[in-house]
Amino acid sequence: MSSEHGQPSDPGYDLKIRVELNNSQEQWLCVEVKNQGHPQTVQNAISQLKRYAEKHDPLNSRYLIFAAPYISPEAAKICLEAGVGFLDLSGNCHLSFGSAYIHVEGKPNQYKPKREQGSLFSPKASRVLRPLLHGPLKSWKVVDLEAAAKVSLGTVSAVRKELLQQAWAVESEDGLRITKPDAILDAWAKQDKWERRTTVQEYSLLEHDQDKVADQLNKLFYNQEHAFTQWYATDLVRPYAITKITTLYVSAFPEEHVLNGELLARRVDSGGSLRLVVPKDEGVFLGKRSVNGIPVVSDIQLYLDLIHAGLRGDEAAKELRDWSEFSGGWHE
Repeated sequence: MSSEHGQPSDPGYDLKIRVELNNSQEQWLCVEVKNQGHPQTVQNAISQLKRYAEKHDPLNSRYLIFAAPYISPEAAKICLEAGVGFLDLSGNCHLSFGSAYIHVEGKPNQYKPKREQGSLFSPKASRVLRPLLHGPLKSWKVVDLEAAAKVSLGTVSAVRKELLQQAWAVESEDGLRITKPDAILDAWAKQDKWERRTTVQEYSLLEHDQDKVADQLNKLFYNQEHAFTQWYATDLVRPYAITKITTLYVSAFPEEHVLNGELLARRVDSGGSLRLVVPKDEGVFLGKRSVNGIPVVSDIQLYLDLIHAGLRGDEAAKELRDWSEFSGGWHE
Protein backbone atom coordinates (compact mmCIF):
# COMPACT_ATOMS: atom_id res chain seq x y z
CA MET A 1 0.00 0.00 0.00
CA SER A 2 1.30 3.46 -0.85
CA SER A 3 -0.08 6.97 -0.46
CA GLU A 4 0.04 10.22 -2.31
CA HIS A 5 -0.73 13.41 -0.44
CA GLY A 6 -1.00 16.87 -1.97
CA GLN A 7 0.33 15.83 -5.39
CA PRO A 8 -0.27 18.34 -8.21
CA SER A 9 -2.04 15.65 -10.29
CA ASP A 10 -4.72 15.27 -7.59
CA PRO A 11 -5.35 18.78 -6.23
CA GLY A 12 -8.77 17.93 -4.80
CA TYR A 13 -7.84 15.00 -2.56
CA ASP A 14 -6.52 15.45 0.94
CA LEU A 15 -5.32 11.85 0.84
CA LYS A 16 -5.07 9.22 -1.88
CA ILE A 17 -4.22 5.64 -0.95
CA ARG A 18 -3.48 2.79 -3.35
CA VAL A 19 -4.83 -0.59 -2.25
CA GLU A 20 -4.07 -3.87 -4.07
CA LEU A 21 -7.11 -6.15 -4.10
CA ASN A 22 -7.08 -9.99 -4.02
CA ASN A 23 -7.51 -10.17 -7.79
CA SER A 24 -4.34 -8.06 -8.24
CA GLN A 25 -6.41 -5.09 -9.33
CA GLU A 26 -5.72 -1.75 -7.72
CA GLN A 27 -8.19 0.43 -5.83
CA TRP A 28 -7.61 4.09 -5.06
CA LEU A 29 -9.10 5.41 -1.83
CA CYS A 30 -9.72 9.10 -2.40
CA VAL A 31 -10.26 10.92 0.88
CA GLU A 32 -11.61 14.38 1.67
CA VAL A 33 -10.90 15.51 5.25
CA LYS A 34 -12.84 18.26 7.04
CA ASN A 35 -12.70 19.53 10.59
CA GLN A 36 -16.49 19.23 10.92
CA GLY A 37 -18.99 16.57 9.88
CA HIS A 38 -22.15 18.68 9.63
CA PRO A 39 -24.58 17.62 6.87
CA GLN A 40 -23.97 20.80 4.92
CA THR A 41 -20.21 20.26 5.09
CA VAL A 42 -20.66 16.66 3.95
CA GLN A 43 -22.84 17.65 1.00
CA ASN A 44 -20.28 20.18 -0.19
CA ALA A 45 -17.39 17.74 0.30
CA ILE A 46 -19.12 14.98 -1.65
CA SER A 47 -19.76 17.32 -4.56
CA GLN A 48 -16.11 18.35 -4.49
CA LEU A 49 -14.89 14.74 -4.30
CA LYS A 50 -17.04 13.63 -7.23
CA ARG A 51 -16.03 16.59 -9.34
CA TYR A 52 -12.30 15.88 -8.88
CA ALA A 53 -12.73 12.13 -9.25
CA GLU A 54 -14.48 12.44 -12.60
CA LYS A 55 -11.49 14.40 -13.91
CA HIS A 56 -8.70 12.29 -12.46
CA ASP A 57 -9.70 8.67 -11.80
CA PRO A 58 -11.53 5.90 -13.68
CA LEU A 59 -14.88 5.03 -12.12
CA ASN A 60 -14.03 1.36 -11.51
CA SER A 61 -10.79 2.06 -9.64
CA ARG A 62 -11.77 4.83 -7.25
CA TYR A 63 -13.56 4.79 -3.90
CA LEU A 64 -14.51 8.11 -2.39
CA ILE A 65 -14.32 8.64 1.38
CA PHE A 66 -15.30 11.53 3.63
CA ALA A 67 -13.44 11.91 6.95
CA ALA A 68 -13.93 14.18 9.96
CA PRO A 69 -13.47 14.13 13.76
CA TYR A 70 -17.16 13.16 14.10
CA ILE A 71 -19.82 12.35 11.51
CA SER A 72 -23.41 12.61 12.72
CA PRO A 73 -26.02 9.97 11.78
CA GLU A 74 -27.64 12.50 9.43
CA ALA A 75 -24.31 13.16 7.72
CA ALA A 76 -23.58 9.42 7.52
CA LYS A 77 -26.91 8.88 5.78
CA ILE A 78 -25.98 11.50 3.18
CA CYS A 79 -22.72 9.64 2.49
CA LEU A 80 -24.46 6.27 2.15
CA GLU A 81 -27.09 7.67 -0.21
CA ALA A 82 -24.33 9.16 -2.36
CA GLY A 83 -22.34 5.90 -2.44
CA VAL A 84 -19.45 7.50 -0.55
CA GLY A 85 -17.59 5.89 2.34
CA PHE A 86 -16.95 7.69 5.60
CA LEU A 87 -14.87 7.46 8.75
CA ASP A 88 -14.36 9.59 11.81
CA LEU A 89 -12.00 9.78 14.76
CA SER A 90 -14.81 8.81 17.14
CA GLY A 91 -14.89 5.28 15.68
CA ASN A 92 -17.76 5.41 13.18
CA CYS A 93 -17.12 4.30 9.63
CA HIS A 94 -18.49 2.73 6.47
CA LEU A 95 -15.97 1.34 3.98
CA SER A 96 -17.11 -0.94 1.18
CA PHE A 97 -14.80 -1.67 -1.76
CA GLY A 98 -13.65 -4.87 -3.39
CA SER A 99 -14.18 -7.66 -0.85
CA ALA A 100 -13.71 -5.26 2.07
CA TYR A 101 -16.70 -4.23 4.14
CA ILE A 102 -16.45 -2.38 7.46
CA HIS A 103 -19.42 -0.68 9.08
CA VAL A 104 -19.46 0.79 12.59
CA GLU A 105 -22.11 3.18 13.90
CA GLY A 106 -23.41 4.57 17.18
CA LYS A 107 -20.09 5.75 18.60
CA PRO A 108 -20.57 9.03 20.55
CA ASN A 109 -18.92 12.27 19.55
CA GLN A 110 -15.49 12.48 21.19
CA TYR A 111 -14.79 15.89 19.67
CA LYS A 112 -17.77 18.03 20.66
CA PRO A 113 -17.44 21.70 19.72
CA LYS A 114 -17.86 24.39 22.35
CA ARG A 115 -21.33 25.12 21.04
CA GLU A 116 -23.28 21.89 20.86
CA GLN A 117 -26.34 21.24 18.72
CA GLY A 118 -28.45 21.19 21.86
CA SER A 119 -28.10 24.98 22.08
CA LEU A 120 -30.34 25.20 19.00
CA PHE A 121 -33.12 24.16 21.36
CA SER A 122 -32.20 26.43 24.26
CA PRO A 123 -35.08 28.66 25.40
CA LYS A 124 -34.02 31.75 23.44
CA ALA A 125 -32.90 29.89 20.32
CA SER A 126 -36.03 27.74 20.21
CA ARG A 127 -38.12 30.89 20.01
CA VAL A 128 -36.72 31.36 16.50
CA LEU A 129 -37.77 27.85 15.51
CA ARG A 130 -41.41 28.44 16.40
CA PRO A 131 -42.35 30.80 13.54
CA LEU A 132 -40.06 28.93 11.16
CA LEU A 133 -41.92 25.67 11.90
CA HIS A 134 -45.38 27.13 11.45
CA GLY A 135 -46.85 26.01 8.16
CA PRO A 136 -47.28 26.47 5.36
CA LEU A 137 -43.49 26.70 5.54
CA LYS A 138 -42.17 29.92 4.05
CA SER A 139 -39.02 32.00 3.77
CA TRP A 140 -38.25 34.43 6.58
CA LYS A 141 -36.04 37.50 6.58
CA VAL A 142 -33.78 37.82 9.62
CA VAL A 143 -35.42 41.08 10.77
CA ASP A 144 -38.88 39.51 10.55
CA LEU A 145 -37.73 36.52 12.61
CA GLU A 146 -36.29 38.89 15.20
CA ALA A 147 -39.69 40.55 15.61
CA ALA A 148 -41.72 37.33 15.56
CA ALA A 149 -39.45 35.46 17.99
CA LYS A 150 -38.82 38.47 20.26
CA VAL A 151 -35.08 37.78 20.46
CA SER A 152 -31.91 39.57 19.36
CA LEU A 153 -30.51 39.57 15.84
CA GLY A 154 -27.50 37.70 17.23
CA THR A 155 -29.71 34.82 18.40
CA VAL A 156 -31.49 34.70 15.03
CA SER A 157 -28.13 34.64 13.20
CA ALA A 158 -26.81 31.83 15.41
CA VAL A 159 -29.92 29.71 14.78
CA ARG A 160 -29.75 30.44 11.05
CA LYS A 161 -26.10 29.28 10.92
CA GLU A 162 -26.85 26.05 12.79
CA LEU A 163 -29.89 25.19 10.66
CA LEU A 164 -27.85 25.63 7.49
CA GLN A 165 -24.97 23.55 8.89
CA GLN A 166 -27.38 20.73 9.69
CA ALA A 167 -28.90 21.03 6.18
CA TRP A 168 -32.31 21.49 7.79
CA ALA A 169 -32.95 24.76 5.95
CA VAL A 170 -32.05 26.60 2.78
CA GLU A 171 -31.45 30.26 2.16
CA SER A 172 -32.36 32.38 -0.84
CA GLU A 173 -32.88 36.06 -1.53
CA ASP A 174 -36.34 35.65 0.03
CA GLY A 175 -34.81 34.51 3.33
CA LEU A 176 -34.42 31.36 5.41
CA ARG A 177 -36.79 28.45 4.85
CA ILE A 178 -37.07 25.17 6.77
CA THR A 179 -36.80 22.10 4.52
CA LYS A 180 -36.70 19.29 7.09
CA PRO A 181 -39.22 20.14 9.81
CA ASP A 182 -39.57 16.52 10.94
CA ALA A 183 -35.83 16.18 11.56
CA ILE A 184 -35.84 19.39 13.61
CA LEU A 185 -38.81 18.37 15.74
CA ASP A 186 -37.34 14.89 16.33
CA ALA A 187 -34.07 16.43 17.53
CA TRP A 188 -35.92 19.01 19.63
CA ALA A 189 -38.07 16.37 21.34
CA LYS A 190 -34.94 14.34 22.10
CA GLN A 191 -33.27 17.33 23.76
CA ASP A 192 -36.36 18.64 25.55
CA LYS A 193 -36.65 18.12 29.32
CA TRP A 194 -40.00 19.18 30.82
CA GLU A 195 -38.70 19.18 34.39
CA ARG A 196 -35.81 21.52 33.50
CA ARG A 197 -37.95 24.17 31.84
CA THR A 198 -40.97 24.24 34.12
CA THR A 199 -42.06 24.62 37.73
CA VAL A 200 -45.27 22.72 38.45
CA GLN A 201 -47.86 22.91 41.21
CA GLU A 202 -50.61 20.28 41.38
CA TYR A 203 -54.08 20.60 42.85
CA SER A 204 -56.96 18.33 43.71
CA LEU A 205 -60.39 19.53 42.48
CA LEU A 206 -63.96 18.64 43.44
CA GLU A 207 -65.18 19.71 39.98
CA HIS A 208 -64.60 16.97 37.39
CA ASP A 209 -66.01 18.72 34.31
CA GLN A 210 -62.86 19.87 32.53
CA ASP A 211 -64.70 22.40 30.37
CA LYS A 212 -66.09 24.11 33.47
CA VAL A 213 -62.64 24.05 35.11
CA ALA A 214 -61.02 25.51 31.99
CA ASP A 215 -63.66 28.24 31.77
CA GLN A 216 -63.09 29.22 35.41
CA LEU A 217 -59.30 29.19 34.98
CA ASN A 218 -59.56 31.29 31.83
CA LYS A 219 -61.52 33.92 33.76
CA LEU A 220 -59.21 33.71 36.76
CA PHE A 221 -56.05 34.35 34.72
CA TYR A 222 -57.54 36.78 32.21
CA ASN A 223 -55.10 39.53 33.22
CA GLN A 224 -51.91 37.47 32.73
CA GLU A 225 -50.37 35.33 29.99
CA HIS A 226 -51.76 31.78 30.07
CA ALA A 227 -52.41 28.85 27.74
CA PHE A 228 -53.61 25.26 28.11
CA THR A 229 -51.44 22.33 27.12
CA GLN A 230 -51.08 18.54 27.39
CA TRP A 231 -54.20 16.34 27.50
CA TYR A 232 -56.99 18.88 27.81
CA ALA A 233 -55.51 21.02 25.05
CA THR A 234 -55.17 17.96 22.84
CA ASP A 235 -58.82 17.10 23.46
CA LEU A 236 -59.69 20.54 22.08
CA VAL A 237 -57.36 20.41 19.08
CA ARG A 238 -57.12 16.75 18.04
CA PRO A 239 -59.03 14.41 20.41
CA TYR A 240 -57.39 11.07 21.08
CA ALA A 241 -57.75 9.63 24.58
CA ILE A 242 -59.49 11.44 27.41
CA THR A 243 -57.27 12.00 30.44
CA LYS A 244 -58.83 13.87 33.35
CA ILE A 245 -55.88 16.21 33.91
CA THR A 246 -56.04 19.90 33.07
CA THR A 247 -52.65 21.56 32.50
CA LEU A 248 -52.27 25.32 32.24
CA TYR A 249 -49.18 27.44 31.62
CA VAL A 250 -49.28 30.66 33.67
CA SER A 251 -46.85 33.51 34.11
CA ALA A 252 -47.02 33.27 37.91
CA PHE A 253 -48.72 31.10 40.50
CA PRO A 254 -51.75 32.64 42.24
CA GLU A 255 -52.16 32.82 45.98
CA GLU A 256 -53.48 29.53 47.33
CA HIS A 257 -56.59 31.13 48.82
CA VAL A 258 -57.56 32.45 45.37
CA LEU A 259 -57.63 28.98 43.81
CA ASN A 260 -59.35 27.55 46.84
CA GLY A 261 -62.02 30.23 46.72
CA GLU A 262 -62.66 30.00 42.98
CA LEU A 263 -62.23 26.27 42.38
CA LEU A 264 -62.16 24.68 45.84
CA ALA A 265 -58.66 23.59 44.84
CA ARG A 266 -56.38 21.88 47.33
CA ARG A 267 -52.61 21.74 46.81
CA VAL A 268 -51.21 18.18 46.56
CA ASP A 269 -47.71 16.78 46.00
CA SER A 270 -48.77 14.55 43.09
CA GLY A 271 -51.75 12.98 41.38
CA GLY A 272 -53.72 16.22 41.09
CA SER A 273 -56.29 16.76 38.34
CA LEU A 274 -55.06 20.33 37.85
CA ARG A 275 -51.48 21.29 37.00
CA LEU A 276 -50.42 24.92 36.95
CA VAL A 277 -47.09 25.37 35.20
CA VAL A 278 -44.78 28.38 35.27
CA PRO A 279 -42.31 28.11 32.35
CA LYS A 280 -38.67 29.15 32.71
CA ASP A 281 -39.06 31.00 29.39
CA GLU A 282 -42.25 32.55 28.04
CA GLY A 283 -41.44 31.37 24.52
CA VAL A 284 -43.98 28.59 25.21
CA PHE A 285 -46.71 31.19 24.65
CA LEU A 286 -45.52 32.09 21.13
CA GLY A 287 -47.96 30.88 18.52
CA LYS A 288 -50.79 30.22 20.98
CA ARG A 289 -54.33 30.32 19.56
CA SER A 290 -57.92 30.34 20.74
CA VAL A 291 -59.98 27.14 20.44
CA ASN A 292 -63.64 27.59 21.42
CA GLY A 293 -62.59 30.67 23.35
CA ILE A 294 -59.88 28.79 25.27
CA PRO A 295 -56.18 29.77 24.80
CA VAL A 296 -54.09 26.78 23.70
CA VAL A 297 -50.35 26.51 23.02
CA SER A 298 -49.05 25.97 19.48
CA ASP A 299 -49.03 22.46 18.01
CA ILE A 300 -45.24 22.37 18.30
CA GLN A 301 -45.36 23.16 22.02
CA LEU A 302 -48.26 20.78 22.56
CA TYR A 303 -46.31 17.95 20.91
CA LEU A 304 -43.24 18.61 23.08
CA ASP A 305 -45.36 18.75 26.24
CA LEU A 306 -47.09 15.44 25.43
CA ILE A 307 -44.42 13.18 23.97
CA HIS A 308 -42.73 12.31 27.28
CA ALA A 309 -45.66 13.03 29.62
CA GLY A 310 -46.86 9.46 30.18
CA LEU A 311 -50.55 8.50 30.48
CA ARG A 312 -50.61 7.74 26.74
CA GLY A 313 -49.27 11.20 26.02
CA ASP A 314 -46.89 9.73 23.44
CA GLU A 315 -49.84 8.23 21.54
CA ALA A 316 -51.74 11.52 21.65
CA ALA A 317 -48.60 13.32 20.44
CA LYS A 318 -48.25 10.96 17.48
CA GLU A 319 -51.92 11.40 16.58
CA LEU A 320 -51.46 15.16 16.68
CA ARG A 321 -48.30 15.10 14.56
CA ASP A 322 -49.81 12.75 11.98
CA TRP A 323 -52.65 15.21 11.46
CA SER A 324 -52.45 16.87 8.02
CA GLU A 325 -53.03 20.29 9.62
CA PHE A 326 -50.36 19.89 12.28
CA SER A 327 -48.64 23.23 12.85
CA GLY A 328 -50.47 24.77 9.91
CA GLY A 329 -49.52 21.98 7.52
CA TRP A 330 -45.93 21.17 6.58
CA HIS A 331 -46.39 19.35 3.32
CA GLU A 332 -47.64 20.84 0.09
